[in-house]
Amino acid sequence: MGSGKRVSIVAEPQARTRSSNVSFTPAKTHDMVRSLFDPTLKKSFLECCISLTLIGNALLCYYMAHKLGVPFTKKFFLWQYIFWRLCYNLGIGIVLHFQSKYEVLTNYAKDRALFSKKNSGWLAKFCQFEINTKMPSSYKIESYPEEFNVWLLFRQIVDLILMQDFTTYILFVCLSMPSSLFASYNVKMFLGVAMIVFNIWVKLDAHRVVKDYAWYWGVFFFFQDSKLVFDGVFNISPHPMYSIGYLGYYGLSLISGDYKVLLISLWGHLLQFLFLKYCENPHIEKIYGSEDASDSNRQIDDLLRKENQNYAKPLITKGLWFMNFDFLRISDYFTVLTALGAIGVVFVIQPSANSLFLATSAVKLLTFSILSFILYKQSTSKWFTKLFLENGYTQLYSYQQWQFIYNFCTTMSYVFLILQTWFQFRLYKSRDYTQVIFGFLLCSLQKWCDDEILGAISEFGWFYGDFFLPNYINTPRLTSQGIYRYLSNPERFLGVAGAWGAVLITDFSLESIVIAGIWTLTNIFLVKFIEEPHIEKVYGPSERQSGVKKTLMGFKALRRFSEILEKVETKLTESVLSNDVLTDDDGSHTDESQWEEIVEIALQNVTTNLAPNCEIEVAGQSSNALTIPGPIIVTWKLSPKFYNNDDWLGIYRVLETGDDRHRTRISSNGRWTATQRNVYSLRNNADESVLSFRKTVQFVEGKVQFDFSKMFYEEGIYEVRYHSKGSHNVLMISKPFKLSFPQIDASTPASLAKDLLTFLQESQASTSHKLAPGRNKPCSQKCLKQLVKFGTGVDLSTKFLKEVNYDVDVISRRACEIRDTLASMS
Repeated sequence: MGSGKRVSIVAEPQARTRSSNVSFTPAKTHDMVRSLFDPTLKKSFLECCISLTLIGNALLCYYMAHKLGVPFTKKFFLWQYIFWRLCYNLGIGIVLHFQSKYEVLTNYAKDRALFSKKNSGWLAKFCQFEINTKMPSSYKIESYPEEFNVWLLFRQIVDLILMQDFTTYILFVCLSMPSSLFASYNVKMFLGVAMIVFNIWVKLDAHRVVKDYAWYWGVFFFFQDSKLVFDGVFNISPHPMYSIGYLGYYGLSLISGDYKVLLISLWGHLLQFLFLKYCENPHIEKIYGSEDASDSNRQIDDLLRKENQNYAKPLITKGLWFMNFDFLRISDYFTVLTALGAIGVVFVIQPSANSLFLATSAVKLLTFSILSFILYKQSTSKWFTKLFLENGYTQLYSYQQWQFIYNFCTTMSYVFLILQTWFQFRLYKSRDYTQVIFGFLLCSLQKWCDDEILGAISEFGWFYGDFFLPNYINTPRLTSQGIYRYLSNPERFLGVAGAWGAVLITDFSLESIVIAGIWTLTNIFLVKFIEEPHIEKVYGPSERQSGVKKTLMGFKALRRFSEILEKVETKLTESVLSNDVLTDDDGSHTDESQWEEIVEIALQNVTTNLAPNCEIEVAGQSSNALTIPGPIIVTWKLSPKFYNNDDWLGIYRVLETGDDRHRTRISSNGRWTATQRNVYSLRNNADESVLSFRKTVQFVEGKVQFDFSKMFYEEGIYEVRYHSKGSHNVLMISKPFKLSFPQIDASTPASLAKDLLTFLQESQASTSHKLAPGRNKPCSQKCLKQLVKFGTGVDLSTKFLKEVNYDVDVISRRACEIRDTLASMS
C-alpha cells in the first residue's frame, strides 16, 4: 500500500517509462480485493494460489487449535505474522529501494527478455502465462514496455505478502481474544469496534483517492501524468494509510485486552513507519520534490541570529529532555536545576497523593495565569515589550525574557504532571498493562504533535513571536504546511494528549482526570480567547481551512452542527471580550463624569458676588494658552472693606480642593504669593511675585504672577484662590483653567532634545544638557518623564532616567527609538 500522498489521475492517464521516456497508455487494473475475490474477473495462477493459502491458513488454525492447543497455535501464527511483516517492510522495502536507485527489476526483465515471444525459457514462459491469465484477452504483452509488465508481476508478489500478513495477524488476534468476549459489552469494545470501522473507511477512501498506481508503488516503475494533491482521507492525516490506517490494530488490541497483542501491533506499526521513512519517502521526494515548507518563521530566526550576536537558540523543553541547552546561559541552568530540584524535593519528602495533586493543579493554574496574562496584555497594548523598552532594554531582550518565562512555566507544569502521574501509578498494585501502553501512546502522540508544530512554525512561532516581534514579519501569512495542513490549531487537542495519557496510566484516577480537565480547559481558553483574536489582528481574517474540517464539512449533518457551534462560540467570544472593553469604558466614563461634575461645581461656586468691585481673573485663560512653566498672571480686585494686608493667593488643582468653596483644606506647597510687597518679604520670595498694587477709596486691585518656582509641572485643571487675613478662608476663586505642556517637536531626536532642553532652561532646572532635580524641586524627574510621554507617547521609567543621569540627548534618542519600534510593531 504505497504513496502516503494522493496522486490525481485523469480519465485516460498517460504514462512514460523512467529511463527511456517511452510514452504509453496503461491498461486498466483492479484493486487487491476485486482481483482476488471478484468471480467476474479473470484469475491468474498466483492469485489462485493466494486465495488457497488464505483458506489454508484458516483451516490450519482451526485444526491446530483443536489438536495442538491454543497457546501453541497462537505462537505459530505469531511467528508467521513476524515473517510476513518482515517480508513486507524489509523484503519489499529492499526491492523497492534498489528499483528506485537502479531499476533492478526492470533491467533484469530487459536483460533476460522475459516478455519476448522468442524467449522459450521457463521463467519467461511463466511470467507471460501469469500476465496473460490475469489480463483481458485484448492485452498484448509486447505492446507495453517492460516497466509496466514488471509492475503487473510485482503486484502479485505484493498481494501474496500483504494478504498473508493480514491473515496471520487476524488469526493471532482471534486466538488472543478472551473466551468471555461476547458475554459483556463495555466501553473498550465499542471504542475498539469504532476504531476498526474507521480503519476500514480510511483504507477504502485512500484507495478511492490513490487508485492502483500509487497503491502498488507504480511510481517506482514508471511515471504517470499526475501530481500530488491532497483530498479525502489525505486531508485528515499525513500518510493516512500508514498512520490512522493502522487504528484497526489498536482497536483489536483494545478488544482483546491483551497487552501482548498491543505490543505486537506496535512493533508492526513501527516497521511500517520505518518503511515509509527509509524506502517510500526518499523516492517520492526524488520524483516530486520535497514539500515546500513555509520558511518565513525560519528566516526570522536566522535574521535574529544574524543581526544580533548575543542572540542564541532558546532553550526548549521537549518531554524529558532539553533542546538548545547553552552552557554559557545562566537561565538554562536555572530552568534545569529548578526542575531537578523539584523532583528531588518531592522524592525526599514523599508528599501525600492529595498534596501532590493540589501542588500540580496550583502550578498549572499559576503558570497558565502568568502566560495568558502576559500574552493578553502584549496583544492588546504591547505591555511586555514596553516594560523593557521603557527601562532601557531592547525589544529583542524582552523577547528573550519571554522565551525564558514561557519555557520555564511549561517545564515546571510538566514536571509536576509527571511526578503526580508517577505517584498515582505507584498506588495501584494490579495494573492493566494494555491501558498503560495506550497511555504512553497518547504521550507519544503529544510528543509527535509538538515536534510537528516546531518543525512547521520554527522557534519564532513556538514562542509566539508574532506577539513580540510582529515588525519582523515581512509577509503576514499563516503557515499551511506540515501538521497545519490537517489541523488549524493542533495544540488545542493533541497538545493535551499527554495529560489524558496520564489518566490511562493511573487507571482513571479522579486526581488525574481533574488535572487533565484543567490542562484541556486552559489550553482551549488560551487558543480561543488569546491566540485566535491576536492571529486575526496580525494576519487578518483567516481563510485557512484545515484538512480535517474540510473533510468533515463534506457531511451535511456535521456541517450544520458546525455552523451552530461556531455561532455559539462567536457569541461567547464576543461576550468575554466585550466585557473587558465595557469594563474599561465604564471606568473611563465614570472618571469623566466625576471630572465634569467637579468642574461644574467649581464654576457654579466661583466667587463673583461679594460686591460689584470684587473680581479675580487669570490672564490668557480665554485663549486656553496657559502652558507650563508659565508664568501665570493673575489680576484681582476687591472692595476695601474686605481687604486685609495679610491676604494671599494660591494656585490649586481643582480635583484636590473638592467642593468646599469657602475654605481651602489643603496646603499650597509653596505655590502662593502675597497681594502687596513688604508683608511676607522674608517668606517664599513673596515680593518678587507682586507685579502691581493699587488702593483707592472704591477698590483695591493688584497683579501677581506664578513663575516657574511656583508652578505645577503636571497637566490638569487648576484654579486660583484668594484668601483672607492670612487664613485659609476663601474670598474669591478664579474660573478653572487648564495647564498643559508646550508643543514638543519629536520628529527627530535632535528636535526633541532641543525642545526638552528649552523647557528645562525656562524652568531653571537644567545644567549641561541635563535635568538638575535639585535646582527646581517641582520640576522633577516625574515632570521630565511626563514631558517625554507628552511629546513621543513613550513612557520611560524613572529607573532609566536615573541610569542615564537625566541626559536630555540620551533620553531623546531612546524615546524616539522606542516610538519607532512600537510603531513598527503595529
